Amino acid sequence: MTGDELVSIVNEHDRVSGQATVKECLEKGLLHRAVAVLVMRSNGQYLLQQRSKSDVWHPGLWTISSTGHVKAGESYEAAAARELLEELGLSAKLVQVRKCLLPPIQSGNLTEKEWVSFYVARSDLPWRSDPEEVEAVKEVTEPQLRRMMGGDTMTPDAVILLTDYLKRQSAPK
Repeated sequence: MTGDELVSIVNEHDRVSGQATVKECLEKGLLHRAVAVLVMRSNGQYLLQQRSKSDVWHPGLWTISSTGHVKAGESYEAAAARELLEELGLSAKLVQVRKCLLPPIQSGNLTEKEWVSFYVARSDLPWRSDPEEVEAVKEVTEPQLRRMMGGDTMTPDAVILLTDYLKRQSAPK
């Protein structure tokens, strides 16, 4: 998604109150919608992507398999499927883990304020990354993922979402 594409501006209850471009949202810290998809392999590994080094938002940092903004009028699930296909060339069944309001996150002079719908997709299909959006892709084990989350190589939103996800996975059922 380019900075010129329209997204819905929402309130703290995730109700639409207007529209703005992604660029305006980041520059003004406007609350909008986003998605994140974590791809799990049958061997228990997770697929992560490294953001493009030319991106204005946390360039070169590692993040969840696929992330992006929800276009104006688009559903969270449709956006998640679109982003997964655009960024990694994958189509898979999406299972929503949760939707949450993230705290404002800074990158330079930009502020991201988002409602994020987090999904898990299980797929062993080969990925095909978009070189304009994705610098690299790798599969990691859970211990490797936890080490990355504790360092400074992962986006803050990914750390928040993955911490919650891993805590939910280890909680007694």
